[in-house]
Amino acid sequence: MKISFFHYLIYLLIIMLIPGIMPVTVAAAEDIPSEDDGNITILLPDLVIEDLFWNPVNPETGEQVTITATVKNQGDATSGTTNLVFYSNGSQIGESSVPEIEAGNSEQISFSWISETESTVEISAKVDEKDSVEESNEDNNVKTAGFITFKKNRFPDLIIDTLELPENPSPGKHQNIWISVKNQGTSASQKTTLTLYINGSAVNYWNVPRLSREESNYALYTWFPIEEGSVDIKAVVDEGYLVDESNEENNEKTSTVTVAKEFIPDLIIEDIVPESAEGELGKTLNLTLKVKNRGTYPSEEVRAKYYINGTAPTQDDIQIPALSRGEGADVIFSLVPDREGQMEVRVIIDSGSDVHESNEDNNQFTKIINVKTILPDLIVESLSLNPEAPRVGDDINFTISIKNNGLRDSASSELKYYINGNNVTQTGKVSMPATAVGETTKGTLHWVPEAEGNINVRMVADDGNAIREEDETNNELTRTVSISKQTTPGNEGSSDSNSGSSSSRKSSSMGSGVSKEPAKNVEVKELDTRNIMSGYHVKYDFAKNVTCITYIEFDPMKTFKKTTATVEVLKGKSIFVKKQPPGRIYRQLNIWLGNKGAGLPASLKNSYTGFKVEKEWIKNNSVDESNITLLWYDSKWQPLSTKKTGEDKNYVYFRAKTPGYSSFAISEYTGEEGTVEGDEDGIQETLRSWNGEGKAILNSSAEREGGTGKKPMGMAKILLAISLPLFMIIAEYFVLKKKI
Repeated sequence: MKISFFHYLIYLLIIMLIPGIMPVTVAAAEDIPSEDDGNITILLPDLVIEDLFWNPVNPETGEQVTITATVKNQGDATSGTTNLVFYSNGSQIGESSVPEIEAGNSEQISFSWISETESTVEISAKVDEKDSVEESNEDNNVKTAGFITFKKNRFPDLIIDTLELPENPSPGKHQNIWISVKNQGTSASQKTTLTLYINGSAVNYWNVPRLSREESNYALYTWFPIEEGSVDIKAVVDEGYLVDESNEENNEKTSTVTVAKEFIPDLIIEDIVPESAEGELGKTLNLTLKVKNRGTYPSEEVRAKYYINGTAPTQDDIQIPALSRGEGADVIFSLVPDREGQMEVRVIIDSGSDVHESNEDNNQFTKIINVKTILPDLIVESLSLNPEAPRVGDDINFTISIKNNGLRDSASSELKYYINGNNVTQTGKVSMPATAVGETTKGTLHWVPEAEGNINVRMVADDGNAIREEDETNNELTRTVSISKQTTPGNEGSSDSNSGSSSSRKSSSMGSGVSKEPAKNVEVKELDTRNIMSGYHVKYDFAKNVTCITYIEFDPMKTFKKTTATVEVLKGKSIFVKKQPPGRIYRQLNIWLGNKGAGLPASLKNSYTGFKVEKEWIKNNSVDESNITLLWYDSKWQPLSTKKTGEDKNYVYFRAKTPGYSSFAISEYTGEEGTVEGDEDGIQETLRSWNGEGKAILNSSAEREGGTGKKPMGMAKILLAISLPLFMIIAEYFVLKKKI
């Protein structure tokens, strides 16, 4: 019985130890990645027909047409070989093979086809018609390109090739008119007619015989003009549409001839056109002189003189070129207005009567042109401040942009500012440099608020009207600025004045998914969740695109499983930093990675942060893109290695190597020193002060999202510590009993 009792005790101890060992197996199983983690992605091709076209574009019936399809693989993996089918009005007309296509590449596949019927057909094509390639999208393999029209076989095309009129015809004399008809089509024409019209009346008809391709037929008409004047002569072939032609709109030709007893030129000025509605005093003004020869004979080259307000300037005369009868010319000349108001410009052609004309009294023209003084126009285009959400005691840097909307460069000026409200009245002046037409100049001023509340900042360009402007009523801009109470991380959102509470509250947010940043300081935030497994690269993409952070990525050195990354764009300085970041600030923000230390430098490597900056901010603040830097706060502000990666219409994109995740700023950094170190020792020391929780995180190799790590061997050690003394007591009992 004693032996059986002893065996019973041993059996009992084994049963007590087994529960402490079993969790080891369970815990190990939880670290094995599974399909439920969401990290497995199947890469597939996706074949589409990017373009579908044919040549020739307008084929004839029986002519060979080459149809070409551009097949693109817009998927993520190389496609296998497959087929491409071409259709006419939905019926298959041909098939071609498609080779393997790598992801992102394209192949052009062609097929030759002949249609024997006169018709209009719709052309389409389908790739992978036999579904031999598994694709990510099976519903985008068809493309319809449009319609091909197969024309009839060849047509003739009759035209009036020449219409020769007599030169300088006189009334009462016979004049010859020559007409030629040509077939410029692709087949022979049938018999038709030719008609001649003079001033709208038909004067003769001719029969036109059958004409082969490129063959011509000629006709002669003897004309006897009676009266002087301009005469319209028109010839029309196939006026009755007896011949079916490829073009029915080119069967006539019209010419005009002048009948006169004497052929002499007649130069007139039709208009004088200035290059702008108003001239500028003392500035060269270009004008266009519109001249025409209204006579019956070509004119020779002549000179014209011009006068400004009755006075001939010292410039050279205007040279008028030789003009055929009825021909006009635009001749440009320049002058300098000598007074404001109305300016009289008078031009006289052939003032010395060197050219014999039919009318010597129509050679001059007078034009009245308004002249004004062109002025600049200064406006306050924008007013920005840094920081954008100032607090009491902050040194606010105001940047004022002045633009010259006028038509003349502006000299240097003075801008006056007025700061009013909250028991504050302050004025001053800022010197502004000279501003060219259409350009913008900037000025700055500094002001430190002493009390919270709203103030009005009014800026007035050229307040003393020292510069004469085109508009003196648009020189002001007023902006309301809200000054908030200065706070410290120790008393933000709490009445606890204990110095330890500040450190505790700050440290509890560093690397935390649940931010302790006051909600009133958060302008916008975005979250994304991923599984973090040691050895597997992780990338967070912020798809909603509501912040300036586009992604973060890194190689985790520890396992955290499902972890949420949070981006907070702030209105002002974070409560977790001591000083404002250096440089011209674009945005201040926090990036938290989980709440178990996943964002610590010790938990990750090869970490990068992608971000974007508005082009409008860069332009308005005259920022040098090469100086845009991501700053990281860990005891003090540190510039991170930042590179530009691209740009689009609205943004410039950057990528920065990131040691860890906490508080950041995007700034135009030109090498300023980091701010003075605070009394904290950095993110890692902060996490170690999480009332013991941080120590557990730093010492653990695989944290759990639930907040408690499973330590099965610890439980086994506790059970063993309880069981061994119990075993010793029982063993001692049996020894003593045996002695007794």
